[in-house]
Amino acid sequence: MPEVDLRTLAENEEALLSRVAWYYHHDGLTQHEVGRRLGLSRIKVSRLLEKGKRAGIIGITIHSKHRGCLELEERLREAYGLQEAVVIPPLEPGPLEPTVHVNERLAQAAASYLMSFLGDGSLLAIGWGDTVTRTLNRLGYLLDHTGASVVTLTGGVSTYVHMIGGLNAALAQSHRLFMIPSPLVVSNAGTAAALLGEPAVRDVLTMAQTANYALVGIGAMNESASFIRGGYVSPTEMVRYRDRGAVGDVLGRFIDEQGQVLDLEIHHRIVGIELSSLAALPCVIGVAGGSEKAEAMRGALANGTLDIVITDHPTALAVLG
Repeated sequence: MPEVDLRTLAENEEALLSRVAWYYHHDGLTQHEVGRRLGLSRIKVSRLLEKGKRAGIIGITIHSKHRGCLELEERLREAYGLQEAVVIPPLEPGPLEPTVHVNERLAQAAASYLMSFLGDGSLLAIGWGDTVTRTLNRLGYLLDHTGASVVTLTGGVSTYVHMIGGLNAALAQSHRLFMIPSPLVVSNAGTAAALLGEPAVRDVLTMAQTANYALVGIGAMNESASFIRGGYVSPTEMVRYRDRGAVGDVLGRFIDEQGQVLDLEIHHRIVGIELSSLAALPCVIGVAGGSEKAEAMRGALANGTLDIVITDHPTALAVLG
């Protein structure tokens, strides 16, 4: 079968081909389900997938410029001075199809992105949260079979052990998992300062600041926020932070709409890296999605900490207004 020249593909056909490829390869829909979603026959879907392979659009990853909603990616890069933005297309559940959580799809996108870079000698610094957890689950094989190491950006050993799950034993056994040996939030500022001065804590924090890549979530100011579910703050405290101007958090540091870290008492009780130190890393990847995250993402993008953002189409539209 002859090769297809990508230049001969019409713009609208390339966009359709890329959407078919994403739904089929990334979301795991059958060709029949893809066809029903896009109003195409199963045969048409099959032919588009084959054409994509011959054109070089579909390989291990989807290479088309439409794979991540090009226009929104460009707008995000220009608006916030990002190195890169990855925007995945929307997926609304059909009548016969299960709901797919946006965090599942974002985790797949984040894992695919990181798989292109992580290898022997790489050091990945991680925050916490649902999407970061799901991403790590998808990186399991890669982390287990390369020389890449993982270091935490904050305390919270029990949280990270739960997040990393099965990776914990494999990485720890090979001495490639480094966790800050402390809680995330402690009872008072004096205790936090004492812990930050401990060599075991200080050494891991110093290591985190040498990471090649950092992966962090972005927390929203609602009752489903990881900071509330983790028991670090109460819903009442969250309301109080909102009243002070907080729009979201990164690594437990609450920020306003300009991305400035607020002067809150809880910040003096956190054991973890400061956002200014996080921003100094060469590649900080923020992954988040959902309409409730738009305001928090605008704040996180405004302060210049993030180099790369991975989100979905509806959230990108909301962020850009």
